[in-house]
Amino acid sequence: MSSNILHFFAQLINPRPTWPEDITPDEEKIMTEHFHYLSNLARKKKVLMAGPCFNPVFGLIILQVESEAEALEILNNDPSVKLGVNSFKYQPMRVSFMAEYHRRDRYVAEPCNKILHLEVTVPASVDDVWNAWTTTDGIKSFFSDSAKIELRVGGPFEVYFNNAVPYGLQGSEDCRILSFLPYQMLTFEWNAPPEFGELRNQLTRVVLFFEKISENDTRVILSHLGWGTGADWDKVFDYFNRAWSYVLANLKKRFIEGPIID
Repeated sequence: MSSNILHFFAQLINPRPTWPEDITPDEEKIMTEHFHYLSNLARKKKVLMAGPCFNPVFGLIILQVESEAEALEILNNDPSVKLGVNSFKYQPMRVSFMAEYHRRDRYVAEPCNKILHLEVTVPASVDDVWNAWTTTDGIKSFFSDSAKIELRVGGPFEVYFNNAVPYGLQGSEDCRILSFLPYQMLTFEWNAPPEFGELRNQLTRVVLFFEKISENDTRVILSHLGWGTGADWDKVFDYFNRAWSYVLANLKKRFIEGPIID
């Protein structure tokens, strides 16, 4: 996202004074679309907060955008506005500070016991392999040429694969480091690619162990867990079985041939 960040307060104006007690089935369907529309924008960090207010009743939306035109585009394309249920008014605002919030569906409510296990032996010291995984420059040497890594609990573990698309669809945006034991263990969140639809919005977890074999050889053991159940989740699992095998092969190659991603 650009450094030119603007914020707007938007108020959704209800269609009648008796709203929502007398909401019709068609209006209820539209408001469900409205909810999913704003939820997707929240995951892209375009909507910081949204929900109904009472006495009087109105809808509240806090937008984080790069221009007033973008704010208007978001509001005009809201299904509740586009389909004639709500109108809106808005005004610029300044966010002085904001508490951190994690949505309730960030992780699968009842994950299965399936765990993806892979490992590779890398011809490098534990220190060098650790730095490859826990620094931005290290990740960029074997994983992707664009990343943001901050080694702290809660720090970003974001690897971007396509900077030509909007933030939220580029890679592992909003994934964070969960815990680490220096030079021994690293745990971070991970997400599925955009082509997996709503499953992208439920994060899984990756645990890496770094085992010293000799001064110049390190075994990296990867465990990926937190999967949901069903055919769609099976497809995500199969995808990452291939993807992590490729990443670990690149990690080994990086220490044989030098950095392989510029």
